[in-house]
Amino acid sequence: MSSFTCQQLDPVMYPLVNKFYQNFKVRGRAKSHDKVWVIKAENQIVAAAKLSLKDGHFLLSGVFTAPCFRGQKLASRLIKTIALDYRKPFFTFAYNHLVSWYQSCGFTEHTAPAELAPFFSAYQNQGRQIVCMIANKDCA
Repeated sequence: MSSFTCQQLDPVMYPLVNKFYQNFKVRGRAKSHDKVWVIKAENQIVAAAKLSLKDGHFLLSGVFTAPCFRGQKLASRLIKTIALDYRKPFFTFAYNHLVSWYQSCGFTEHTAPAELAPFFSAYQNQGRQIVCMIANKDCA
């Protein structure tokens, strides 16, 4: 049984999370201005998520758990930790099939703010079936 630790990463450690994403072919990379949280087991990253600043709003993305660690509610734990640490509204563009899961993590459907609307539209134009959601204050 693994012992899990959840923490916000220092930006100097972002190459480690980017390698984690790359190993599993996850879209996107953590950039220096992002805020990144990970869950580690035996000092190895097994789950990650990031908040990216997009025109004045934080957008949650890159929520991913290594396949062999799924089913242990690690992604839910990440989101709850982010909500506790960050304590401000943040958005996500959830794939349609994940809307109910995000709702279980404290998100509600929300119209994309004007500043995020171009990003939302661009993703939709790429064929992604997504819904804009916001982490409500009861998320944590």
